Amino acid sequence: MAARMTIARMLALGFAVMVFLLVLAVALGLNRLAVLNAQVENVVLESWERTVLANRAIDLMNAQTQDTLRLFLPGDPGPIRQAISARIIAIRDILEQLDAELSDPQSRALLKEIISQRSAYVASFLQVAELLDGGQRESAESLIVTQTIPRLNAVLESMDALIALKGSILAETGSDSLAAFKQARALLTSFLVIAVLAALLLSSWITRAVVRPLGGEPAEVKRIVDRIAAGDLAGDIRLRDGDETSLLAAMNHMQSNLRSLIADRMRAERSMHESRQRLFELVETLRDWMWEVDADWRYTFVSPQVRDLLGYEPEEVLGRTPFDLMAPEDAERLRPMLDVNRGGLHPIVALENVNLHKNGQRVVLETSGRPYFDAEGRFAGYRGLDREVSDRKQAEAKRLEEAGRLREALVREVHHRIKNNLQTVIGLLRREAARRPLAHEAIESAINQVQAVAVVHGLYGRVSGHSILLCELLPAVVSSVFDLTGVPIVQEGLDASERRLLVRESETVAVALILNELLTNAVKHSSGAPEEQIHVTFVREQARGSIRIRNPGRLAPEFDFDSGKGVGTGLGLVRALVPVPGVSLRFSESDAGVEVVMTIEPPVVVSPQNG
Repeated sequence: MAARMTIARMLALGFAVMVFLLVLAVALGLNRLAVLNAQVENVVLESWERTVLANRAIDLMNAQTQDTLRLFLPGDPGPIRQAISARIIAIRDILEQLDAELSDPQSRALLKEIISQRSAYVASFLQVAELLDGGQRESAESLIVTQTIPRLNAVLESMDALIALKGSILAETGSDSLAAFKQARALLTSFLVIAVLAALLLSSWITRAVVRPLGGEPAEVKRIVDRIAAGDLAGDIRLRDGDETSLLAAMNHMQSNLRSLIADRMRAERSMHESRQRLFELVETLRDWMWEVDADWRYTFVSPQVRDLLGYEPEEVLGRTPFDLMAPEDAERLRPMLDVNRGGLHPIVALENVNLHKNGQRVVLETSGRPYFDAEGRFAGYRGLDREVSDRKQAEAKRLEEAGRLREALVREVHHRIKNNLQTVIGLLRREAARRPLAHEAIESAINQVQAVAVVHGLYGRVSGHSILLCELLPAVVSSVFDLTGVPIVQEGLDASERRLLVRESETVAVALILNELLTNAVKHSSGAPEEQIHVTFVREQARGSIRIRNPGRLAPEFDFDSGKGVGTGLGLVRALVPVPGVSLRFSESDAGVEVVMTIEPPVVVSPQNG
């Protein structure tokens, strides 16, 4: 009897040790869940705070762009500069805070680039301010268009890349943490199942090996075991006096431990559910659409933001590919590129693509993602996010359009001032011609040439796009020659809109000087009488144009334009200015007088639709 009681005590001790080990394992599992939960909350909170700071910096930079352009408006620039200086300090403080708080190497490297780009922008802005203070408005406008605004745009693009990178890190951390939660929950469940099975097996064995040989209460033990197996753990087992070391006492202890384990498991699952719920709520508050695709580009996870971006419910997108949502031309262009990325397991960084909204509207998205792998290290697909950049693209287009208008205005102003300066030069030359009778003819020739150049700049001061039509240039030169000589010139063929040809900007001055010399030379041989009028006719033949000038003069007997024989100073200048290829001259003589045909063709002129 004593031996049997010793065996019973040993079995009870072994049972207690096993239960203790299982309880310890469950406690470690619960601790692991708590640690993972804290890590997820820290990463989510930090990523959210960094994203808020970066978005604040972008808002300040966008406001600073507007204030920088307001410097060129009339009024006192002092308050505007104070606002810009305050924003510069605020942006610097935000970048310093980000520098102190960012931990991952990629984000810190990108932030270092942002700080360098911002320093370049601030230096450019200070240089613009110095130019404005010195009264050099034109130089300041040119500098802000070519350096200041592009540098600020570079900072904005880098800040967008930093936000995208933090979003990618957040998505990856959240996914990894969810996977770890699932593993910990599965492990905890396994421990509990093992504990229940072990308890049942040990109880059965004790009943057969101890209770029955000892003449215990097999019927009562079986009833209690059946009750525990059925999941009824309510109420403690009733023990009689002296049963503190009996099998019933051990089962009572086991029942109490099982209740504790189940309560712990329920608390752990509740905590894990709450953490997962917080993560999904955070995902839903982000502006970006988070997604996951498998190795064949099929969506396996889609966040609710797809509803706001493209009008689809998340379940409508699952199983489809990104290329099914893109505009056909973008899908055809990007699929080979992304397949190459997938082959090399390269990340997708700020890839712009056009998607079609459910209502057919085109939406510009910026896609970033990185590959992920399963537990065995096999490539499983990509995780990432999409953000709408339609507003940013429109803002960029508006900025470019505004910069283009500013440049256009500056160029026209420059040409206008050049024209005015040339008119001043002409006035000085005329005064010198009156003082120097012997040089009068040479000075008048120079005046004609300077006037032709002034005509060109006057036209450029009125047109847009830095292009002058040949049918605009010709009458302007004719009018200039008439103003200088007083000899009327009859113009023909300039009223047909289908005869429009653009003169290349680099060749405009040369063409104007050639026309000026030919017309001036024709005027010298005309008395101005009706029967000796000079006729200028413009004819367009497809991609080229012909200008025919007829006057009553005569060519020198030895005249040969191609070789330069019998050519005076004016026609000598014409020979030197003729662009080859593109312009050809043909002189002929008849009883009616002299005729010169100037043929102009590409590359000197082009059709407006090909310009």
